[in-house]
Amino acid sequence: MLLRKLGSILCIIITITVLSAQAVAATETTLPPLPTVWDVGVCEEQSYEELIFLTGEPVAVTGTVTIRQGRARNNKMDTTYSYRLENRENEVKLTRQLTITTTWQEQGKEITATNEVSRIRETVSVGRRRFALDDKRSLLNASTVTLQEPAVSYFAGNLEGRKVYTINRNEGEAVVEIKSDSTGYQQPWGTVEIQDVYGSINYEQITTERNRNPGEGNENITNKRAWNGTFTCQISHTVKTDLQYVENEPTQISFRGGFLKTATKEGILRARYDLPRLDADGEPLGSRRNRGEQTINLTGTPQTERLPVPQYSDVRGRWSENDAILLGSLGAWGTEDRYFHPTAAVNRREFALALAHTLRMEPEQQASTGSSRRQNQPPATSPYRDISAQDADWPYLKMISERGIMQGIAPGYFGSQGKITRAQAVTAFIRALGFENLGPGTSYHTGFADDSDIPLWARNNFAVARQIGLISGDTFGRARPGAYLTREEAASMLARLTTYLRTEILRDYRDRIFLYQ
Repeated sequence: MLLRKLGSILCIIITITVLSAQAVAATETTLPPLPTVWDVGVCEEQSYEELIFLTGEPVAVTGTVTIRQGRARNNKMDTTYSYRLENRENEVKLTRQLTITTTWQEQGKEITATNEVSRIRETVSVGRRRFALDDKRSLLNASTVTLQEPAVSYFAGNLEGRKVYTINRNEGEAVVEIKSDSTGYQQPWGTVEIQDVYGSINYEQITTERNRNPGEGNENITNKRAWNGTFTCQISHTVKTDLQYVENEPTQISFRGGFLKTATKEGILRARYDLPRLDADGEPLGSRRNRGEQTINLTGTPQTERLPVPQYSDVRGRWSENDAILLGSLGAWGTEDRYFHPTAAVNRREFALALAHTLRMEPEQQASTGSSRRQNQPPATSPYRDISAQDADWPYLKMISERGIMQGIAPGYFGSQGKITRAQAVTAFIRALGFENLGPGTSYHTGFADDSDIPLWARNNFAVARQIGLISGDTFGRARPGAYLTREEAASMLARLTTYLRTEILRDYRDRIFLYQ
């Protein structure tokens, strides 16, 4: 799910990779995340770096990976990954091509998917040694579950696999066993996938050498090398969006500055290993072990975009100036005139549109507008008498309504011109995030000074919003649930929501779970 995107690239040739969360182009069918791959590595765009342990020590190989997706048919789709990697210093080359078949089922907002390898070829050359994957004895499978909430998709997955490599055709084999758990989310302001991988390797090679004995002729000498090791890896793949206000240095310019949006992709691989110590011939040195850790960090090229600059003249110097300009830059408010009207009450229609644009929600593209297609389609209708389906803003209002973020005030009425309260706004935020069930229950204090004024239907929402930092109360610690929002108060709350979606949910997944685990 996560909307059809997850896409992790874990690399585990003993390689655990994070190819993660790449968005899949929308089709007529809802798609699950891209399947997790079985390797230990990180990928940014086409650049890829992976750790392999077949030599008895961690070796980083770098190169490229390409992903090719087939067409989705009957809830089934193939994804092909092709790798070309090497480490010249250690004389290591790796080529891998695998096709993963993803099958999924959709029930309500939940998508469950299974991933199985339908074809795989892999060879690793280390000097004169050649490791060839035995696809008949190698098993790889994974499954994911994704919940598509109104504004964010959350997913979790599990993977198990075994890779069996033959060494120089008939000199033995190396067997890699792995298990992994993954979790993450995806939304327009950023994506995160965190993966924990647990693996082991068993290596056994038998070589035969001929020695000439002057007295007795030739004799064969058999050498056996056997060792085992373990590794654990954490892989993080993120897409992070920053919003920064940039002031213009010239004074003789019609606008003082504007917001710069920067999106950056980053992949981090942190591995810990417990391997044998080997001599120059690859023989284990008794019981001595090689324990350590290694980190790989790949950061993509930042993608920058200057946002439009609203020319509001009535917010300059106000406490809400920065938030009003930001929301105007994001298209949440109209910018056709120079007045923001910061103290005016915001109505439900304005708030719903501002929330849709803040969440970067985009209506689904309509099918072909050819005359024959139009004749076969029933005319669009609206369930609300106070909003026409022919209204230019209806596609956005329709999303807000159909996804359950905001409901009508009465059967057949959205209440477009009605004022919106803080309780209604906070409830819309929590519904958009899918956090309605995170509240502590019924018998609790929300932490606000006017706790008794919060209506029962909004108590959980205020408690959750306070816990995750979306709201904090006024200077007296009050939630003021029944107060009508002014435009500047709405702008401040929406700006706070973008901060949460850009940075704070990222901290909970990557910084708290990954960096400090």
